[in-house]
Amino acid sequence: MRENMKLGSLLKLAFLLIALFSDLAFSLTVYAPKGSMVYYNDKFVGVVQKDSISFNAEFPGTLKVVKPGFVPFEKTLTDDATVTVELSLPSFLNLKVTPKNARVFVNGQLVEVDTFNGTARLQINSGVHEIKAEAPGYATKTLRVEINPYEEKDLEITLKRTVTLKLVSEKNIDNAILGGMLINLPSTIEVEPGKYKLYLPNIFLKSIQEIEVPFLDEYVYKVDSTQMFKLIIDGSPAGAYAWISGQIWKLPTTIVLPENSYDIRIFSQNYEDYETKVELRKDTKIFYNLKPKLEVSQRTVNNNYVIEYDGYVRDRVVVKPWFTTIKDNAGNIVWYGFSDGSLKNLPKTVPILISKDMICMVGTTIFKGPTILQVASGTNILVFDNRRAKSEERIQVEGPTVIDTEDRVLVNVYSKDVCEVYWDDEFIGNTPIYFFVTSAGKHKLTFVRNGLKVNEQIVDAKQGQLNEFRQSF
Repeated sequence: MRENMKLGSLLKLAFLLIALFSDLAFSLTVYAPKGSMVYYNDKFVGVVQKDSISFNAEFPGTLKVVKPGFVPFEKTLTDDATVTVELSLPSFLNLKVTPKNARVFVNGQLVEVDTFNGTARLQINSGVHEIKAEAPGYATKTLRVEINPYEEKDLEITLKRTVTLKLVSEKNIDNAILGGMLINLPSTIEVEPGKYKLYLPNIFLKSIQEIEVPFLDEYVYKVDSTQMFKLIIDGSPAGAYAWISGQIWKLPTTIVLPENSYDIRIFSQNYEDYETKVELRKDTKIFYNLKPKLEVSQRTVNNNYVIEYDGYVRDRVVVKPWFTTIKDNAGNIVWYGFSDGSLKNLPKTVPILISKDMICMVGTTIFKGPTILQVASGTNILVFDNRRAKSEERIQVEGPTVIDTEDRVLVNVYSKDVCEVYWDDEFIGNTPIYFFVTSAGKHKLTFVRNGLKVNEQIVDAKQGQLNEFRQSF
């Protein structure tokens, strides 16, 4: 009996706890204007008599508060709470569209439009709303409209069969062409939808730009107005190289590059590198003067001779290959060949200069021109003209010897600064030029630097000798 009484007490306590827990867990109080009708999960709960209403609720659930003349309030609740509802008076949007059969979407929802007069009246919340109108054969128009509380706004939308194309540009560009029209940029024009080519003056990186204009009321295209500018690099020593953005140019040079910031490294064998940074926003010149890693000042064999490196007597020369000519005090050539600029004694070898199509055999070794050999004095050589049969000739070499023909004479051309060289108006290379093959007689020699003619002269190329010509100042 006692055990039954104890079990009954425990059951009563459990039911009491469950009832108490249920009242706490599912209690919902809603504060709202007097007269508001309250719904929970689409079921009518009651009318607010004073300023609030309380009821038991299951979570989650949807609370809806309605009062005639006001915008309904709706909210999803996930747990017990006290909810304060502020109802606002409605705003209205009056629409008129052309053409009248246009479809209108407000915040992505299709609204009903009177196709007889092309109008619609919408009750709408305050705030910013996206309006989109479309019709067959017309450009789609999208705009954003802000509605204030209690406001009634009129909005007229007229669709077009063309697109307003806005060409925006960071620079003013004259004489651009789009679809056969001459325009100045930036510009706003009316066009039909489709593909167009925009032509800019050739000083711009992208002088032809393709534009695909969609069927919208307005389309914005940003023009690439990156320009091209000249970068002129010149200095000493001539024949150095410039590294720019992974490419290498031989100097001096004029390069056309897109406007940008460039890191430049200038280098040459036996010289220390020079590095600089260029902001290329206009035509720019860079002048460099590389510091030699090693120089020598010994440039004469003795007082009876004069030594020239690449055609000139020089106070100091960098240790590198030079075409070296040694002359006596009367100006007669006694030796020539390539050296590193550090000669101290007159070489004991004798130079043999072989022209194109000529073959020289020294012992059992065959050499083809144009080239230069150094042999001992008294050496016997066998000479052939590759163009003529039975042209064999044996020669004993005692001094500087040139193996050529009247139409195969050899010329070296020098200048102190690197120049473009034109021989009888034909470009033959940049100085220094070694062993250029030409015909004997008078020729026009022209030196050009940075696009400007700096020297022009008539020279006489002779058979049987090395002809050396220099830029005249």
